Amino acid sequence: MNPNIGNHIRRFINGWCPSCDESSSLAPGPLSEDEAIEYRTCVDCGATVEDDAPRFWASDAEADEEGIS
Repeated sequence: MNPNIGNHIRRFINGWCPSCDESSSLAPGPLSEDEAIEYRTCVDCGATVEDDAPRFWASDAEADEEGIS
């Protein structure tokens, strides 16, 4: 059994940075206590961006994907 299944996927994404007022590359970051929000960092301006998208939990296929930590 793959140990990554169901675990948080830590990877860079393109997302909206309110500080830059545009789509930027967002670095992975820590999760809130209830694990519902990921606090990402904008690589362009360094602002913290809250990301509450549920797509960061590994499915069977994503658990084997390269480039995740």
